[in-house]
Amino acid sequence: FIMDHVAWIDLLKLRASIGNPGNQNFDDYISTRIYSYNTDNMNIFGSSAIVSNLGNRNLEWQKTLDRNIGFDIIFLDNRLRVNFDYFNKRTDPLLVQIGTASSTGVKTLPRNVGKQITEGITLTMNYSIIRREDMFWSVNMNLRHQTSEYKEVSEVLTKYNLDNRNRNLTRYYDGGSPSDLWAVRSCGIDPATGEEIFLDMNGNKVNEWDAANYKPFGSTDPKIYGTIGTMFTYKKWELNAHLYYKYGGYIYNSTLVDKVENVNPNENGDKRILYDRWNKEGDVAKFKKVSDVSVTNPTSRFIEKENYIQLQSLSIGYDFSCDKLREI
Repeated sequence: FIMDHVAWIDLLKLRASIGNPGNQNFDDYISTRIYSYNTDNMNIFGSSAIVSNLGNRNLEWQKTLDRNIGFDIIFLDNRLRVNFDYFNKRTDPLLVQIGTASSTGVKTLPRNVGKQITEGITLTMNYSIIRREDMFWSVNMNLRHQTSEYKEVSEVLTKYNLDNRNRNLTRYYDGGSPSDLWAVRSCGIDPATGEEIFLDMNGNKVNEWDAANYKPFGSTDPKIYGTIGTMFTYKKWELNAHLYYKYGGYIYNSTLVDKVENVNPNENGDKRILYDRWNKEGDVAKFKKVSDVSVTNPTSRFIEKENYIQLQSLSIGYDFSCDKLREI
């Protein structure tokens, strides 16, 4: 009906779907207690059996409900194609490996700890710029945006958050995202002393790092990401190029921390140890003084924006197909 009354629309399709895609990211016997023979450390009674998987009889399988609505539209004499999708993924219950006491004999225990909701949009466009018998040129782009959020998180994860606050930038809490980066906010290096200055929960400047001042600083999920590409053909020549881009996300530069401040003098270090660390009063430096050998805990000083565009693939080809080649 629409295409009969709107001449510039060649195709319009509306779509909707719902389903459970399943999950193969977990072991088959994750809920079962499993023993294995310890043949490496024999005793006078023979080999022993150790617990390799503690199991959890009350464990429920992680289930995800995928819902999707979208449309496909082609117009401008089949030159422009647009595909749009909105998706919503609800994982309930969420299955997480929780750290356990060493006395249990295993490092982690599987638990159901709440639910996770992920939603976003996907946009794909393809436009044919030149369409001739001996020449064709088209450009295409793909854009994706998504957010994730925890709901009804179990109190079991409160202990996980506390136990890992000195070494892990991830936290589990209601309304939080699995992509949030948690760190103590930093004001940088004090030019007078070469020591780092922090902000506490009330915004006051302090000289001591304290895990109680952790705050979400950013997300590893970019605001948008996707690809941009083009295809060009002329007679028997063909060119394909694709770029991948990210914008709006953050990353914790752990490599920089380990190679400049938490570096072992007997191992490989970064040249910035010599040139960019604080040495004397008045130095405006990004890294703390050389004489400070204390461990650098997670701070916002090493959280960086991750915006980039890079060449993903490039190919040039020539079609040699002809009657003489078929005879060979």
